[in-house]
Amino acid sequence: MIVPFYEYGHNQLSASSGHQLHFPLHLHNCPEMILIRAGSMRAQIGDREYTLQAGDLAIILPNITHSYHTLTSPEETLLDLIICGHNPQSALPRQLSGRILTEPVKPIASYHPDVAYAFSALLSEAGNTDSAPIVSAYLQILWHRLLPSLDTADAMTPTTSNLAATLITYVTERFRSPLSLDSLSRELGVSRFHISRIFTQVLHTGFYEYVNALRINYAKELLLDSEYKILDIAEMSGFQSQQTFNRIFRDFCGMPPSAYRKQH
Repeated sequence: MIVPFYEYGHNQLSASSGHQLHFPLHLHNCPEMILIRAGSMRAQIGDREYTLQAGDLAIILPNITHSYHTLTSPEETLLDLIICGHNPQSALPRQLSGRILTEPVKPIASYHPDVAYAFSALLSEAGNTDSAPIVSAYLQILWHRLLPSLDTADAMTPTTSNLAATLITYVTERFRSPLSLDSLSRELGVSRFHISRIFTQVLHTGFYEYVNALRINYAKELLLDSEYKILDIAEMSGFQSQQTFNRIFRDFCGMPPSAYRKQH
């Protein structure tokens, strides 16, 4: 599974492939691209929903809320994800600063052939510390070939969308700490009722469901990539007890965390 990044300070490009991607609305401070190689996916980008089919490329600009839900089985699905980072070599081109894409989803075949080539090359080179100059060159090619085909508009977003982005940023930076609607209300100066309504009507999920989704995805990474005890992982992920962690993990994953670690 591809797990989107939560950090807002990462500089380097990251690229990976996977067979499933389910994640609630979130955002990044750098561009993100996802290419459907096989299968289909439902995605929300900003205020609109899209169904992506094989061959579709989605481009998400910084600070645009987006969510993913794979529609096909793992055996039928292949997804490539690139998060560009925001160092000078891979950052958003100046022409796109303060803009939004009116058509963020298009077939990759509708772009210059170099786009598909550069995208694949980045997947091969990303993560290789010796390939930094090559990665930078491919990114420049990718953006240079994309720009002529990108339709943009001024990023004039309503207040509700701005608050949704603020909430996502706040929660994804603090989900491992105790969080409540009351604490968000105090910190952001917005009524808890209004915050709850933003999560329900704009983000299409409950506040605690969203927080738990972040915590469970973080816990899954720790289960697979570390040797921490289950109790330690529960605490590191923001849960107050192992019993609560086990119950919510089972709700999300259909099995307890110990079985998930063993199976994977």
